[in-house]
Amino acid sequence: MRGHHESIGRYLSCLYRHTRMYLDRQLRDYGLGYGSLSFLMTLFRNDGIHQEELSRILNIDKATTARAIKRLMSLGYVIRKQDPKDRRAYRLHLTEKGLSLKPILARTSAKWSQILTAEFAPEERTRVLELLKKMSHNSVNFRESVLYK
Repeated sequence: MRGHHESIGRYLSCLYRHTRMYLDRQLRDYGLGYGSLSFLMTLFRNDGIHQEELSRILNIDKATTARAIKRLMSLGYVIRKQDPKDRRAYRLHLTEKGLSLKPILARTSAKWSQILTAEFAPEERTRVLELLKKMSHNSVNFRESVLYK
């Protein structure tokens, strides 16, 4: 290619920006944006987990998690309950309003995946997911090897 360097990072950056714009637009009516999605999706699978555990699962610092949860609480999607076994810790629970988002977020996410993989053969969809998972795994391993040396 003349004038352009082929770069995985460049394409990932482009996908990230467009994904963020799409999801921000689709979720605006719910008071949500791209940043809320990973927190909610994790809570759908792990309702009642500790806030610290949510940070660990998402690999996001505690301050960012606290801000996101505060926002989700103010919107009525999440409540925080003191852990009866550990008074210093809180467990996060989805409200009925929060649970009602599950099919909406699933549809929105599926639609975006459909848009991204338009004209892909089924085996191409499968393969691109495998490769993206592998790249994600490699990035986590690299980050951990650099941080903990």
